[in-house]
Amino acid sequence: MDLINSQIGYAISILLVVCTTMYYYNKKKISDKVLFQEPPPKEDCPICMLPMPHSLGVCGVTTIYMSCCGKMLCSGCALATREEIKEGNMKKLCPYCRIPIADEDTLQQYEKRMRLGDAEAYMQLGVHYRDGDKGLPQDINKTIELWQKAAELGSCKANYILTEMYSSGEIVEMDNLKCIHHMTLAAIGGHENARYDLGIVERHVFGNIGKSMKHFIIAAKAGYDKSLKEVGEGYKAGLITKDEYAATLRAYQVSVDEMKSEQRTKAVHNDDIQTKEMMFPIRQRQEDQ
Repeated sequence: MDLINSQIGYAISILLVVCTTMYYYNKKKISDKVLFQEPPPKEDCPICMLPMPHSLGVCGVTTIYMSCCGKMLCSGCALATREEIKEGNMKKLCPYCRIPIADEDTLQQYEKRMRLGDAEAYMQLGVHYRDGDKGLPQDINKTIELWQKAAELGSCKANYILTEMYSSGEIVEMDNLKCIHHMTLAAIGGHENARYDLGIVERHVFGNIGKSMKHFIIAAKAGYDKSLKEVGEGYKAGLITKDEYAATLRAYQVSVDEMKSEQRTKAVHNDDIQTKEMMFPIRQRQEDQ
């Protein structure tokens, strides 16, 4: 009986997802032209000048925000800077703007960057309110407010973390409509994980295999390996042509090669070089399934 009840509950939850997502697509649907347009280019690390993914962890690359100048550094350059400071080869300065790195200045620097409309400053301040550090109280409502402002300013990372927040239901009520809304905006903004997730939604919720493959191809070309696997399976199933698969493979390899470096590979295994943005382990749960 418990098994039957759990299966019924699961079926109801799936029905709710379908209903809310169908409502979103019917009422606020973004045109396919906009949805499947070429994603914005990746931002280059200002130190090594290699591109960085929009989504944390793609090709093992994460990013570090410098509140002094508003620059994003790749994990490789952040690690190299820390090593140079530790060995006494350089002072504790930002490797880009050369301003001294001091924790006591961080909040003031965030405020300055926020006045300039820096979406990442809103994101990072939200993280500190979430964790209750830097002398700030733990305030989830303030966190959500700051992340929503970052999303309004166009941050695909902010849209994706809101996606995870509304899909998990851990600190706010689960809201599939808002989840899909932010997922879509994140994908359009270039977020590789969000693009992959949209492919999953199209396949499993709407049964639209053609659109799901389009999403997987876009994410794969940006260097997202899980999407490349889906594209490969699609080719085996006859869902895409040999030419489409070959073009995706080439573009994937170009993206991976562009983002690769010895220092970035070294940073993957360094626990001190990490960001605290990802609050909800939705990605891990999806990968474990």
